[in-house]
Amino acid sequence: MKKASMATYMPVLTKVIETTEKMGEQMNPSFEKMRQAIDDNAVAKMVPAEFNDIQMEFTDGTEQYQTNLANLKKAQVPARLIGKHRNLIAAYEKYVDACAAMTASLKIADTTVDVDAFNQAEKDQETAMTHVSNDVQRIMAMVM
Repeated sequence: MKKASMATYMPVLTKVIETTEKMGEQMNPSFEKMRQAIDDNAVAKMVPAEFNDIQMEFTDGTEQYQTNLANLKKAQVPARLIGKHRNLIAAYEKYVDACAAMTASLKIADTTVDVDAFNQAEKDQETAMTHVSNDVQRIMAMVM
């Protein structure tokens, strides 16, 4: 087995960070639209096609995050980063789970939202992403 090096690990980490940021930016307008509809108690007034588009975009985003998680799990990690990497995986997994929970809170069949589940998923995403960011910063600090 080839020894893991920074040269093999850092591109994986960088790609996960970049795709996570890009997907978040891409999905943010849809999230804001749904958040506003929930806050205004106007979900029932949404056009079903728009509601469906948002749910599909959330599904696509969650799938991308699941791919990122799989890439993190199979990354060859230098020995000195293994502990920090495991922490990153745990935090990223919580983030993916929270994204999946938010997606599941959108009920296509009757164009409704499980508001409690949506709100909890939002909080869980924020908490998990804070941990992901902190873990990435710790890894970068060790690399420098």
